Amino acid sequence: MTSKEIFPVNVREIIDYIEHGDVLKRAYFPVTDCVTTDEDASEVPNPFTNLEEALLFYQDQDVEPPYYFLLDITADASGDIPPASGDQEKSLARAFIMYEEEQDFYGIMKKKLEGQAPELGLKPDQLNHLADIISGDLFQIARARLLCKEPHPYFEEMFNVYKNQGLPVGWIGSESASEGHFVIYTRPRQER
Repeated sequence: MTSKEIFPVNVREIIDYIEHGDVLKRAYFPVTDCVTTDEDASEVPNPFTNLEEALLFYQDQDVEPPYYFLLDITADASGDIPPASGDQEKSLARAFIMYEEEQDFYGIMKKKLEGQAPELGLKPDQLNHLADIISGDLFQIARARLLCKEPHPYFEEMFNVYKNQGLPVGWIGSESASEGHFVIYTRPRQER
């Protein structure tokens, strides 16, 4: 059994979030110190408060500018993650893959979401898809932290969205991961 203690602290932060953090428990509130690329970032709408519509948008490869297909943007950003180099880094990268398989990030996320399925209105296939999206994103964030020499702005912003209870479902602004903003699903805000 692989111990998470072998990973750098910033990678363990992601692992701890996967294992113990809240996901989609409340309405999304953006962080004020997020990395942004232009002045009107605070004006980017979070158009989705309906999870079913958000998941359909996430899957739509034919979105029109200013929107872009998030999986293409994530693939672009993933291209910035260098391959493991050196024996120690290669060993850690293999250990991280083994750790993910042993712990089953997808299974952990699915279990978390099952408890919220009725209030989120999730059907079984949507629950599986959502668990796959979130566990896959968090795996990539941890991988970026493990292999990049500096924090990767795209993946750090993605993690901020998750920590603040949002779900990245699209991209607006540019077909580059370095220029634009996430389109986010948020649970509806409760009226007081």
